[in-house]
Amino acid sequence: MIIPWLVAAVALLGFALLGAAACGGGDERDGSGSVQADVEIPVDEKGGPVGSAWITVRAFQSAFQPISPPQKLSDETLMAPAAGESFYQAYVRIQNNGSVPLRVDPEDFVCRIGNVVATLEPTRSGPMPRSLIGGTSLDLVVTFRGRAGEEPVLIYTPPWYDGLIYISTAFEGGSATTTIPVTETESSTTSSVFGQ
Repeated sequence: MIIPWLVAAVALLGFALLGAAACGGGDERDGSGSVQADVEIPVDEKGGPVGSAWITVRAFQSAFQPISPPQKLSDETLMAPAAGESFYQAYVRIQNNGSVPLRVDPEDFVCRIGNVVATLEPTRSGPMPRSLIGGTSLDLVVTFRGRAGEEPVLIYTPPWYDGLIYISTAFEGGSATTTIPVTETESSTTSSVFGQ
């Protein structure tokens, strides 16, 4: 009488372990066979691979009056930033290069602004969550509110990647679209033109 229960329990445990291995449970590898870890993506035209996805952030900047995407997460009344605050907005493209669908949700993004982690502003972010089949992509606008004048870092934690994805203009190759660096040659030329 105890043997059928023991066999059933062992079989159930075996199926559970097989199912977890098939779904990636307990394994730190993605569908491409590479080990997943935290990733840094610069803000540029090229982007970078993350698991079976390719993520490109073409712009990430502060904006006093950010744009609203055609399909927002919320239709609530838009709020202006308070004194000393700014909006930080990023334009993100996620492409699925694998064969397994990826769920993309703007609410999987947060933004570190100074020493505060800000959540998404749903009235200025979108579109709604979607599942991407292989070979498709989705363009997102994600917006956050925080103290003005900070260097923001976008943090993305999708359910299909076991690691943190950091996106910043400070990473190698990254640049905000509104920042124009002044080289020493330019500043000395400007100084000599104005007689200083």
